[in-house]
Amino acid sequence: MDLAAANYGSDNVSILKNNGDGTFQTRVNYGAFRGPSSVFCADLIGDSDLDLAVAHDAAVAILKNNGDGTFLPQVDYFIESGAVAVFCADLDGDSDSDIAVTGFGPFSRVYILINNEDTTFQAAVPYYVGDFPYSLFCADLDGDGDLDLAVANAHSDNVSILKNNGDGTFQTAVNYGAGDWPSSVFCADLDGDSDLDLAVANGISDNVSILKNNGDGTFQTAVNYWAGDAPTSVFCADLDADLDLDLAVGEYTDITVSILRNLTNNRPSSYSLLSPINNDSIKTPVIFNWKTSLLLDPTDTVRYDLYLSRSVVFNPESTVVYDSLLDTSFSVGLQIKNWYWKVKAYDKWGAERWSDQTWSFYAFMLGDVDTSATITLVDVIYMANYVLKGGSSPIPLKSGDVNCDGKYDLVDVILLARYVILGQPFPC
Repeated sequence: MDLAAANYGSDNVSILKNNGDGTFQTRVNYGAFRGPSSVFCADLIGDSDLDLAVAHDAAVAILKNNGDGTFLPQVDYFIESGAVAVFCADLDGDSDSDIAVTGFGPFSRVYILINNEDTTFQAAVPYYVGDFPYSLFCADLDGDGDLDLAVANAHSDNVSILKNNGDGTFQTAVNYGAGDWPSSVFCADLDGDSDLDLAVANGISDNVSILKNNGDGTFQTAVNYWAGDAPTSVFCADLDADLDLDLAVGEYTDITVSILRNLTNNRPSSYSLLSPINNDSIKTPVIFNWKTSLLLDPTDTVRYDLYLSRSVVFNPESTVVYDSLLDTSFSVGLQIKNWYWKVKAYDKWGAERWSDQTWSFYAFMLGDVDTSATITLVDVIYMANYVLKGGSSPIPLKSGDVNCDGKYDLVDVILLARYVILGQPFPC
């Protein structure tokens, strides 16, 4: 990978060829520009090498690659106002690279130049956006398979979204608020839900705005994160190898780069409850088991909170919490009744995740067929009435299967009587 840099003050573009080890040769400069502010590398003429599109003055300049990293003289395509940012992508679905460029001045528009597939481009078609469009990004924001536009508008403190009609024409811009002086926008799946969100660097409010995608190309209200003094550029990539996308933010005044780590996958990963399972009647003490939550950060520690409730609603009045558990198995004696339970995992960073399920069970003791929490002669009589006279069934029914053979019969009555009256060992 080589480097191309637009040099606003010296009116040229520098090409620095890679030596193959991440070091670069002395720059070679191209162009006769007026204030080039943005450059993009793409195969613009269909010959499989990468050409240059350069935004400068009131034009987009195309510099064709000779195939060896040297370039032909520029060919300019003019727009109505000063070009600021350029992005190349297949906007009309015909497999070649078109051009989107922002222009400021009296118009504040984004311009689309469609590729003619013959090394030339059609005249620029303008679309209104916000005031002073400073940065743009092309991406499929609404999940329909074509590329839409996101434009950061510095003067109007918002981001314009222009949805593609599928043919390289665009719908009217819909604007979403960002911070003060948004100067850079990047589209990426930041929350792991497979749609593309927005990261916007705000040069005056010294923060980065994150706008989450609702899945249809509309966006939630911006959430802002501090990012140093005068952030002017933002890029998204997995910088800490935890499989989510972090932010690298370049700050103009501080002359620094800030790294903002994404906590999406740093959180405890999804996990499941194992036992006791729904409606499975068991005897006390109850042993709760759940899966270990995958921990991607070896410096982190995951703890668990076990929640027990008398109802499916876990409110403070009816919920018992066993917190700060490091193990994924926990034993507790419970009253004879129906219980609901779930588990919360949380880490030292403050991120948390609830278990995938809420499960319920009925706690009981074998032989305690009248739910008194003790086994007495009353239980023997209760069980005898059920087996011999068709009386009320044990609560729950499994509590009457004292020998654990899956049957509820006279054998259970006799064994239960021997346990209570004669003190013989409990049969199961």
